[in-house]
Amino acid sequence: MQPPVTPEPAPQASAPQQPPLTAPPTLAAAAQAPGPSAAAAGVPVPSPGSVLVAVGQMTAGGDQGANLATCTRLAQEAALAGCRMLFLPECFSFIGESQAESLAAAQPLDGPLMGRYRELARSTGLWLSLGGFQETGPDPQHIYNTHVVLDDQGHTAAAYRKIHLFDVDVPSGPVLMESRTTAPGAQALVVDTPCGRLAPTTCYDLRFPELYAHLTWERGATVLAVPSAFTVVTGAAHWEVLLRARAIECQAYVVAAAQAGRHNAKRESYGHALIIDPWGSVVARLPEPLATGIATAPIDPAHLEAVRGRMPCGAHRAKGRAAYAQGAGAGSGGQGL
Repeated sequence: MQPPVTPEPAPQASAPQQPPLTAPPTLAAAAQAPGPSAAAAGVPVPSPGSVLVAVGQMTAGGDQGANLATCTRLAQEAALAGCRMLFLPECFSFIGESQAESLAAAQPLDGPLMGRYRELARSTGLWLSLGGFQETGPDPQHIYNTHVVLDDQGHTAAAYRKIHLFDVDVPSGPVLMESRTTAPGAQALVVDTPCGRLAPTTCYDLRFPELYAHLTWERGATVLAVPSAFTVVTGAAHWEVLLRARAIECQAYVVAAAQAGRHNAKRESYGHALIIDPWGSVVARLPEPLATGIATAPIDPAHLEAVRGRMPCGAHRAKGRAAYAQGAGAGSGGQGL
């Protein structure tokens, strides 16, 4: 007589699996949806909460009126494109041939030159990231390199004075000693804008990842502004890779306005203005790397949350920092296992 056969339990319905991280999380998820989609072709599909922004590129010179006219044209183009915010590069209002000229060009933030940019914000209805303004400094020999954020009414929403000054002998390039005539800032900051919580920084700051980690994970930044006037040598070697690294490390948008081309007999900039998403993908760039113009892209909070949700680096960083603190006094010869 055969023993009774115990029936096998019915198979449990498996939980739906997350798509593999072979593409940005929002695109990977959307690509699995039935029917054709732009995401399946690798094209980002902005969520309804997205905000369109523009990144600017220009070749500023020593004529402040001409520079304002260029910035006005870029702002009008951004407004016509439906953008809420325009990001302009470092030294948007003036680039001279000497540090003495920069000292002479400096004005207070409540002065007449900034007043014209306040009117530009009001007339176009745009928030403006003014990437580096020669602000009157603490003494006659020094200015501040100040990143000013204006709201759409022309009011100052934030004013960040550049912390890391570019004192570098560039290989096969110029010797630039910013600290000779520029005083460093003493405070990092964030500001709430239509495109998210913005961290204003400036140019050489880009090489200091701890600044961006602080602004993101401790101050809540979701958009990192890096307006610059990179030299041609350092730009070709490091510009895009550093920007993408900051976006990937911080899982944040990076908007990098740029000076481009020959400013005068002594000064030339790399160009290549970019917008990078939290996955590290370049989502906007000008067709010509040295052209004057804008490129636009949506800042999508849903995409940012999807990236951070699928790979929670912020939570993992907090755990890691606790472990770092445990070993802070152990020296180099402690037991690691």
